[in-house]
Amino acid sequence: MLCWAIVYADIGTSVYYVPGLLYRSVGTSAATFVLATSLAFVLLAEKYSDIAARYPGGGGVVSVAEEAFGPRMGALGGMLILVDYFLTAAISSISGFTYLATLVPLLQGFELPLAAAGLILLGVLNWIGIRESAQVSAAIAMMAFAALLLLIGVTATQIDAAAWDKVRSAATAAGRIPIADAITGYAFAWLAFSGLESLAQISPAMGPPRRRTAGLAMLMVVIAILATSPLLTALATNLLDPSTVNPDAFQSELAFHMGGTWLRALIVVTASALLLFAANTAVVGTYHVVGALADGEFLPRPLVRRSDKFGTPHLAIALAAVVPIAVLVATDGDLAALGALYAFGLLGAFFLSSISLDRVRITEGRTGMLFWVGVGTTGLVLVAFVTNLVEKPHATLFGGTLTLAMLTYGLLHRGDVPFLRRGRGGKVTTQEAERIAAESPAAVEILTLQEALDLKPTYSPRTLVCLRGPNQRLLEEAATHVTGGDEHDIAVLFVEEVPGLFVPRDTQPSREAREVLAEAVSWLNARGMTAVPIWRLAQVAGDAIVQVALELGVNAILVGTSQRGTLWRFLRGNVLARLAMRTPREVRIVIIG
Repeated sequence: MLCWAIVYADIGTSVYYVPGLLYRSVGTSAATFVLATSLAFVLLAEKYSDIAARYPGGGGVVSVAEEAFGPRMGALGGMLILVDYFLTAAISSISGFTYLATLVPLLQGFELPLAAAGLILLGVLNWIGIRESAQVSAAIAMMAFAALLLLIGVTATQIDAAAWDKVRSAATAAGRIPIADAITGYAFAWLAFSGLESLAQISPAMGPPRRRTAGLAMLMVVIAILATSPLLTALATNLLDPSTVNPDAFQSELAFHMGGTWLRALIVVTASALLLFAANTAVVGTYHVVGALADGEFLPRPLVRRSDKFGTPHLAIALAAVVPIAVLVATDGDLAALGALYAFGLLGAFFLSSISLDRVRITEGRTGMLFWVGVGTTGLVLVAFVTNLVEKPHATLFGGTLTLAMLTYGLLHRGDVPFLRRGRGGKVTTQEAERIAAESPAAVEILTLQEALDLKPTYSPRTLVCLRGPNQRLLEEAATHVTGGDEHDIAVLFVEEVPGLFVPRDTQPSREAREVLAEAVSWLNARGMTAVPIWRLAQVAGDAIVQVALELGVNAILVGTSQRGTLWRFLRGNVLARLAMRTPREVRIVIIG
């Protein structure tokens, strides 16, 4: 359900702005092209489900293209999908405030600065870390989906048979359209299905068994999209007069005409919230793609390094917010212009992902019926991609130039350009390795929870002290507690939180964790105790602490008072409150001020 929500928060938003973009290109026949493209969408959805299951590290097109054709093609796929994510964030943010402006006319004319401010705010929130982003996405996605179904139901009760005949005729007009125009409309209609790649980007956070989770989530996405997008496109483009309404907010206008202000308010509120989380999904997707490119040394590793304060990839988040703002400024926030630029990266990534999976299946010897269906899917996407290259020269110029510039940088950074090959080829030199080793604490071997449990026959700590940073007072109280209880062993725990869906590329203890644990162990050992250092990576720190306490069988947990601000606690949760709620009665919690 959570995977469905995150993907739907990306792909489901297209129903709010794509009908207007398609209407400008193909008029009232927009729905027939959405229907025609739906078959290819379903087939491609199966392939992205397979990609999500195959590559648990995320990266999507980067991972599958690298396995199929080598690292350079993986880098090309990454650059294409980054272009797509930058435009997704830009379109989603400006579209969200365009919808709000239909409900609050005072906002009209200020959509661009509001969209830029919204992206900045989103960047700040992700920098701090939104622990429950998947759960919030699920709630918003379900409300938005229910609101769209309600809009369809209300509209169905308001229009007569003649209006239904008009809608039906427009939705089945494919046979009456010249073949050249039909191919063009088919290629443009792919915008209605942007967001498929999101499932592959959240694979690192996906629950096992991954293949089953990915398959069910994508099935739910397909059902939700097919139940709403074609019909709402047909209703909006045939029942409304674009000369008197705003095509960029078709669903808001349809709601007002069919249900009045209350229905418009419902659609606008849910649409704006879902569009905001589509931008959030683009931020998360950008991080995972940048991480995959950094793994291949096409981008600097510091881009995915976690900040010391919040543990989030602040540079990747900044990149995901700043570039869409620049795109909005360059296009003056014009949705038509943004839509024209959108297709290049989207269809380029779709095509490369599809053909790469075909190649991987050939290598594996899987050339049965599913393989040939996949080859046909690749052909359908190729037709759309080539058509857009020809029919949208501005998108080709923008996307091609940006992709080429980023790819060139990546090749230079990796040292893959022969006449500019760097001496170290993106790898750490021995001098740098020695410097890093010298800066690393040398005293202690840090244990996982399982490793600590394996040592229980030798060390049986009854007290667990939890550290998030240097805390001399907490260590002194822990020493007093252990000595007073005639104990000898003590467990020292450092929990690194994974904020939201930003699963770290490097799952080793951070430098801060090593330093804090090494200092604590050294101090406690010097006072005659045996300290067992434990490191955990978890989404909820309080739950991780309780699990360690229960597994080790301790009778006391010592923690410091929270150093988190109000906003931090709101977004990431209150560790002490979580402890108090989850810890069994027989385990004492000692809070050191």
